[in-house]
Amino acid sequence: MQNVAIIVTLLILPYWLLMLAHAPEGLRGRIGVSLVLVFAALGHFIKTSAMTQMLPSWVPMRTPMIYLTGIFEGLLAIAILATPSFRSTCWLLCIYLLSIVPSNVYAAFHRIDFGGHQAGPVYLLVRIPLQFFLIGWIYWFAIRPSNTM
Repeated sequence: MQNVAIIVTLLILPYWLLMLAHAPEGLRGRIGVSLVLVFAALGHFIKTSAMTQMLPSWVPMRTPMIYLTGIFEGLLAIAILATPSFRSTCWLLCIYLLSIVPSNVYAAFHRIDFGGHQAGPVYLLVRIPLQFFLIGWIYWFAIRPSNTM
Protein backbone atom coordinates (compact mmCIF):
# COMPACT_ATOMS: atom_id res chain seq x y z
CA MET A 1 0.00 0.00 0.00
CA GLN A 2 3.08 2.13 -0.25
CA ASN A 3 1.91 3.38 -3.65
CA VAL A 4 -1.22 4.87 -2.06
CA ALA A 5 0.90 6.85 0.41
CA ILE A 6 3.15 8.07 -2.40
CA ILE A 7 0.18 9.18 -4.50
CA VAL A 8 -1.42 11.09 -1.63
CA THR A 9 1.92 12.73 -0.78
CA LEU A 10 2.51 13.74 -4.41
CA LEU A 11 -0.91 15.41 -4.45
CA ILE A 12 -0.86 17.19 -1.11
CA LEU A 13 2.78 18.13 -0.45
CA PRO A 14 3.27 20.31 -3.57
CA TYR A 15 -0.14 21.87 -2.97
CA TRP A 16 0.91 23.01 0.51
CA LEU A 17 4.43 24.05 -0.50
CA LEU A 18 3.19 26.08 -3.46
CA MET A 19 0.61 27.74 -1.20
CA LEU A 20 3.58 29.36 0.57
CA ALA A 21 4.69 30.75 -2.80
CA HIS A 22 1.16 32.10 -3.40
CA ALA A 23 0.73 30.02 -6.57
CA PRO A 24 -2.86 29.94 -7.87
CA GLU A 25 -4.96 27.17 -6.34
CA GLY A 26 -5.80 25.49 -9.66
CA LEU A 27 -2.15 25.37 -10.67
CA ARG A 28 -1.16 23.88 -7.31
CA GLY A 29 -3.73 21.13 -7.73
CA ARG A 30 -2.72 20.41 -11.32
CA ILE A 31 0.96 20.16 -10.38
CA GLY A 32 0.08 17.46 -7.85
CA VAL A 33 -1.92 15.52 -10.43
CA SER A 34 0.92 15.88 -12.90
CA LEU A 35 3.39 14.46 -10.37
CA VAL A 36 1.07 11.53 -9.69
CA LEU A 37 0.88 10.84 -13.42
CA VAL A 38 4.66 10.95 -13.78
CA PHE A 39 4.98 8.50 -10.87
CA ALA A 40 2.39 6.19 -12.44
CA ALA A 41 3.95 6.48 -15.90
CA LEU A 42 7.38 5.54 -14.55
CA GLY A 43 5.87 2.40 -13.07
CA HIS A 44 4.83 1.32 -16.55
CA PHE A 45 8.50 1.27 -17.60
CA ILE A 46 10.18 0.18 -14.35
CA LYS A 47 7.68 -2.51 -13.31
CA THR A 48 6.42 -3.53 -16.75
CA SER A 49 6.11 -7.26 -16.06
CA ALA A 50 4.20 -6.71 -12.80
CA MET A 51 1.86 -4.25 -14.48
CA THR A 52 1.35 -6.67 -17.37
CA GLN A 53 0.11 -9.23 -14.85
CA MET A 54 -2.59 -6.77 -13.77
CA LEU A 55 -4.34 -7.42 -17.09
CA PRO A 56 -6.18 -10.68 -17.76
CA SER A 57 -4.37 -13.11 -20.05
CA TRP A 58 -7.08 -12.76 -22.70
CA VAL A 59 -6.17 -9.09 -23.25
CA PRO A 60 -4.10 -8.93 -26.45
CA MET A 61 -0.66 -7.31 -26.52
CA ARG A 62 -0.54 -6.74 -22.77
CA THR A 63 3.07 -5.55 -22.60
CA PRO A 64 2.76 -3.05 -25.46
CA MET A 65 -0.47 -1.82 -23.85
CA ILE A 66 1.41 -1.19 -20.59
CA TYR A 67 4.03 0.83 -22.48
CA LEU A 68 1.38 2.77 -24.41
CA THR A 69 -0.57 3.65 -21.29
CA GLY A 70 2.67 4.74 -19.62
CA ILE A 71 3.39 7.07 -22.55
CA PHE A 72 -0.23 8.27 -22.41
CA GLU A 73 0.05 9.07 -18.70
CA GLY A 74 3.31 10.95 -19.32
CA LEU A 75 1.71 13.00 -22.08
CA LEU A 76 -1.26 13.78 -19.85
CA ALA A 77 1.14 14.93 -17.11
CA ILE A 78 2.65 17.44 -19.54
CA ALA A 79 -0.65 18.50 -21.11
CA ILE A 80 -2.25 19.28 -17.74
CA LEU A 81 0.41 21.92 -17.14
CA ALA A 82 1.49 23.01 -20.61
CA THR A 83 -1.67 23.36 -22.67
CA PRO A 84 -4.35 26.00 -22.55
CA SER A 85 -6.95 23.25 -23.01
CA PHE A 86 -6.06 21.55 -19.72
CA ARG A 87 -9.76 21.20 -18.82
CA SER A 88 -10.36 18.92 -21.80
CA THR A 89 -7.23 16.99 -20.89
CA CYS A 90 -8.50 16.59 -17.35
CA TRP A 91 -11.86 15.28 -18.55
CA LEU A 92 -9.94 12.73 -20.61
CA LEU A 93 -7.88 11.85 -17.54
CA CYS A 94 -11.03 11.28 -15.46
CA ILE A 95 -12.38 8.91 -18.12
CA TYR A 96 -9.03 7.13 -18.20
CA LEU A 97 -9.00 6.74 -14.40
CA LEU A 98 -12.44 5.16 -14.53
CA SER A 99 -11.35 2.85 -17.35
CA ILE A 100 -8.48 1.37 -15.32
CA VAL A 101 -10.64 0.43 -12.33
CA PRO A 102 -11.36 -3.04 -13.80
CA SER A 103 -7.63 -3.82 -14.01
CA ASN A 104 -7.25 -2.88 -10.34
CA VAL A 105 -10.17 -5.14 -9.43
CA TYR A 106 -8.70 -8.00 -11.47
CA ALA A 107 -5.25 -7.52 -9.91
CA ALA A 108 -6.66 -7.44 -6.37
CA PHE A 109 -8.75 -10.58 -6.82
CA HIS A 110 -5.76 -12.37 -8.36
CA ARG A 111 -3.41 -10.99 -5.68
CA ILE A 112 -0.87 -9.63 -8.15
CA ASP A 113 2.35 -8.85 -6.32
CA PHE A 114 2.48 -5.18 -7.22
CA GLY A 115 1.38 -1.91 -5.67
CA GLY A 116 -0.66 -3.40 -2.84
CA HIS A 117 -2.76 -5.73 -4.96
CA GLN A 118 -1.21 -8.71 -3.18
CA ALA A 119 -3.42 -7.74 -0.21
CA GLY A 120 -6.32 -9.03 -2.27
CA PRO A 121 -9.81 -7.54 -2.43
CA VAL A 122 -9.26 -5.57 0.79
CA TYR A 123 -6.86 -3.38 -1.23
CA LEU A 124 -9.85 -2.20 -3.24
CA LEU A 125 -11.28 -0.65 -0.07
CA VAL A 126 -8.41 1.82 -0.36
CA ARG A 127 -7.70 1.89 -4.08
CA ILE A 128 -11.17 2.56 -5.47
CA PRO A 129 -11.93 5.42 -3.06
CA LEU A 130 -8.47 6.78 -3.95
CA GLN A 131 -9.40 6.70 -7.65
CA PHE A 132 -12.57 8.66 -6.90
CA PHE A 133 -10.67 11.06 -4.64
CA LEU A 134 -8.24 11.68 -7.49
CA ILE A 135 -11.10 12.29 -9.91
CA GLY A 136 -12.65 14.71 -7.41
CA TRP A 137 -9.29 16.47 -6.98
CA ILE A 138 -8.97 16.82 -10.76
CA TYR A 139 -12.49 18.19 -11.02
CA TRP A 140 -12.00 20.65 -8.16
CA PHE A 141 -8.63 22.02 -9.24
CA ALA A 142 -8.81 21.79 -13.02
CA ILE A 143 -12.30 21.33 -14.44
CA ARG A 144 -14.79 23.34 -12.43
CA PRO A 145 -15.67 26.63 -14.11
CA SER A 146 -14.51 28.90 -11.29
CA ASN A 147 -10.93 27.65 -11.61
CA THR A 148 -9.12 29.92 -14.04
CA MET A 149 -5.50 29.00 -13.32
